[in-house]
Amino acid sequence: MRENIELNRFREFGDIISDTFVVIKQNIKPLFRAYIVICGLFLLADILISNLVNTSKGDSSVFSLVGLAELFFDFVNYSALLLTTISYLTVYKEKGNQPPEVIEVWGYFKYYFFRVFFTQILLVIASTIGFFLCLLPFIYLSVVFSLVTPIMVVENGNIEYSVKKAFRIISGNWWFTFGILLLITIIILMVMLVFMLPAFIIYGTGEWLSGKGLDKIAGILQSVMINFCQTLWIVPVISSSLIYFSLIEEKEGNSLINRIKMFGKITPGTDQISSEQY
Repeated sequence: MRENIELNRFREFGDIISDTFVVIKQNIKPLFRAYIVICGLFLLADILISNLVNTSKGDSSVFSLVGLAELFFDFVNYSALLLTTISYLTVYKEKGNQPPEVIEVWGYFKYYFFRVFFTQILLVIASTIGFFLCLLPFIYLSVVFSLVTPIMVVENGNIEYSVKKAFRIISGNWWFTFGILLLITIIILMVMLVFMLPAFIIYGTGEWLSGKGLDKIAGILQSVMINFCQTLWIVPVISSSLIYFSLIEEKEGNSLINRIKMFGKITPGTDQISSEQY
């Protein structure tokens, strides 16, 4: 039987891609259980608001009340997904590569939620400014900012510390990080297209044949499908976390330092000589 994957180690490009899916395969049940329990309310609210926007007969643009509500709940839902996934991986690492319980993930989630939520707002503002100045700063900052939340949660850092460290550890590794995130994003978008294409075909065909939009049930099913596909963004979050652990190992060699510190110490369940006798 294959041992649970070690997060804290240096990985090459292909290793991060393959290990992303190994993490999912080994943790799919406890990870998605934690996601559903913790993020279920946010997901439900997002579905309800999305359906309200789709069925609204009034102004449903992004600047309308329902449009702003949808944008807000989309953002909250993504922040919850991001934090739940990283919290799960953090507790997993702290437990010695053992799947955590939902209550353990919830402890991290409730402690970091507002810090992560407001940090994400600031990062989005900074990225948007970069987008309007020029597309290149937006792309560059988006890659760097993908490491901020893992740093914040794993190292209990504030926003200033996390952003500075993200810039520091990505130095010399920006293209490496960009390539991984781009490939993973393309894979996820293709999978989302496969899931969502039938819904769009049915919706579009029904509207074309009837000359009017489908009924409310079809709209609800479409909203559920779209929000379900959004859960696939767990995959890039795992990849970003593995990139963080890999860069930290490369830059700081944390796991090697920890092994040196633990040399000669007793680990639970072993028959080693006590430190005094040694």
